[in-house]
Amino acid sequence: MSNLLIQVTLDRANRKKDKAVSLTFITQLEQSSEEFMQIDSILNDSGVLYFKSNGNLTKEEIKELEGVEIEYSVKQALECEFNISELQRKVEIIKTAKALEYDELAQEMTAETEVDYNIQINLV
Repeated sequence: MSNLLIQVTLDRANRKKDKAVSLTFITQLEQSSEEFMQIDSILNDSGVLYFKSNGNLTKEEIKELEGVEIEYSVKQALECEFNISELQRKVEIIKTAKALEYDELAQEMTAETEVDYNIQINLV
């Protein structure tokens, strides 16, 4: 396991099709070849990001973060977050909107979902 502690500026955030978010950071200071090699060595690794806005980490915070053991599993994250598919979730929201007599909203959401997933939704 490799930890990376570096001062950065959050430069950009983009939402992906699957609702994930792509984050781009820029280092605040120049990076030596050794520091760049450390960054390069963890490319495509999965991990956990802790970002503290406007400031530096104290020695106590660094020590506390280094001592934290985080159990991370993509499978576990997906099981927790997506017990039902995004499409099923959208259909349930549409049904709820229709049941609450928000017909215009239900129609609008139905049309968007049909286009997004290239399907036909028939609510009875």
